[in-house]
Amino acid sequence: MYVSEIPTLRDYWYPVAYSADLTDAPRPVRLLNDVYVIWRATGGKVACAVDECPHRAARLSQGWVENGQLVCPYHGWAFDGTGACTRIPQNDPERPIPPRARTLPMLVDEKYGLVWLCVGMPRADIPTLEEAEDSGFTLIHEMMEIWDTSAPRVIDNALDISHVAWTHRNTIGDSNASQFESFEIHRDGHHLSARISYRARITEALRRNTGLTGDFTTRVTNSELVQPLMYKDVMEYENGLRHVLYKTATPVDDSHTLFCQFIARNDDPDAEKIAGIVALDRRIQAEDRKLLAGVRPEFPLDIQTEMHTRADRMTVEYRKILAELAAENSDVTPDEAWARPFLSTVKAQRSRR
Repeated sequence: MYVSEIPTLRDYWYPVAYSADLTDAPRPVRLLNDVYVIWRATGGKVACAVDECPHRAARLSQGWVENGQLVCPYHGWAFDGTGACTRIPQNDPERPIPPRARTLPMLVDEKYGLVWLCVGMPRADIPTLEEAEDSGFTLIHEMMEIWDTSAPRVIDNALDISHVAWTHRNTIGDSNASQFESFEIHRDGHHLSARISYRARITEALRRNTGLTGDFTTRVTNSELVQPLMYKDVMEYENGLRHVLYKTATPVDDSHTLFCQFIARNDDPDAEKIAGIVALDRRIQAEDRKLLAGVRPEFPLDIQTEMHTRADRMTVEYRKILAELAAENSDVTPDEAWARPFLSTVKAQRSRR
């Protein structure tokens, strides 16, 4: 199964950029095989639309922003944050702008220093992340990069704690301790969580980042599937440290993913410590990225297709959740449900090509 074959995945929010990177120029983003443009509209509010001018199909992301208006580079048409056209330079100034001269806007918002996009009918708000809003934790953005793999493979990898001992044997894993010390798993609808403990090696980098001593520690992970393509893990250490890991897998297309990772820490790390934390986490994720690039992007939902062990209970349940989402059918597509006012315009534009 490919992400494009699960229409309900359109109904979730995905990070597509850092808020700080969206300044005075439009930015193209790709989500589920389609291209959109985001920009700062009037008042600095983020706006998003299909990256195509309704006039001659030019990429609006190749244009620029004037006083919050997105300007098409082809003929200078301008659009506001709602998608309405505010200027057609070739027309008589006294001639009204046709209502059909508009872009197709998309739902977009900002939270946790990220720009989030939903191109369907949202099933819920942008996820609320408790520690990211807690003043006792420090929020740290670590990476946002394109991975050559599918989004379900990224989340499956995150839920698969048993790979740590082997894939990350050169950073935090211990291949001599492949079995869990404890494993509790819970599922409620499409929400999945597990509490797992296992032995972890304390490298010099981990010692500096955590303040732990000795050669090994028992790491307790509280893994959670926040939404189908978002993962959270609260890692507990014996000295009271809480390292909260957030991973999002924005599906660019069937074989590419915009991977975003940010963390929250309760030890008030200074700049030097933060640099060390980010450096180690980037090394760890580079190991995952290299491995997943060699795994075929198609993600089997039939649990008989691949072999599983008891340690794979979390990822087996994940396959069941995606299978349930894939099986959902609706007579109303996301476009028809919330973008009906613009649907006739889009269809007319397409019919002229």
